[in-house]
Amino acid sequence: MKCGLTNLEALKQHLLEQELMSDSRFDATIAAIGSAVGGLLDELCNRRLAYDAAAVEQRPADRDFLALPHYPVVAVSKVELKYEGGLEWAVLENEPVMLNEQSGLIHFSGVLGGRRDLVRVSYSGGYWFETLDPNEDGYPSAKPAGATELPGALRGAFLVQCEQVWQTHDRLGTGNVGADAAGQFLNTKLSTLELVPLVKSTVQRFVRYG
Repeated sequence: MKCGLTNLEALKQHLLEQELMSDSRFDATIAAIGSAVGGLLDELCNRRLAYDAAAVEQRPADRDFLALPHYPVVAVSKVELKYEGGLEWAVLENEPVMLNEQSGLIHFSGVLGGRRDLVRVSYSGGYWFETLDPNEDGYPSAKPAGATELPGALRGAFLVQCEQVWQTHDRLGTGNVGADAAGQFLNTKLSTLELVPLVKSTVQRFVRYG
C-alpha cells in the first residue's frame, strides 16, 4: 500500500515499536500521515515526486513547451491535440522534438494551438520506490527500466516529517484508531503541520522553480 513516499510496512517500521508491528489498529492513521506528508512535499517541491507509469498532463496548447510534473521522465509515449469544441484527440507524430528527462521539460516543434485548444501528454516518470507491502501480490515489485530510485535524502526527510507528526498525538489513545479517527486526525493535527527544519532544508534541493 502506497503511503506518501514509501509503503505502509516501511512506514510502520519507522514509527512503531517492534512489538506493535503486528497491530493493525494504527494502520489507517499511519497511512493518512504518510499520504498527507507526501502530498505536502509534492506541494512544496512544485512537482509530483512519486513514479507514475501512466502519467497524463493536459494543458492549453498555446505554447511550444510543457513542464511535466512527474520527473525524472522515463519516456513520453504520446502527444495529442484537441481543438476548441472538438470531441476527438488527434495523435501528433514526431512530438515532442526535445525532452530533458532530468528537469521534465519538453519542447514541441512549435506552438501547437490556441489557448482554448488542449495538448495532452502521456508519459512515465518520477522517483520509483516500493509501493507494495510484503503481504500483497507482486511483492517485491521490479523497478521499471530507466526509472530513478527515490533519493535517500528525500526518503529520509519524508520519514523524519512523518515521525514528527506521529509524535504529536497519543498513540495509545482509543480515539486514534480506525478510518474515522484518521480522518479527524488529518483535519486537526495536519492542518497546522510545520516542516522540521532539517526536512525544509533537504527538500529545497528538489524544488522546481518557475
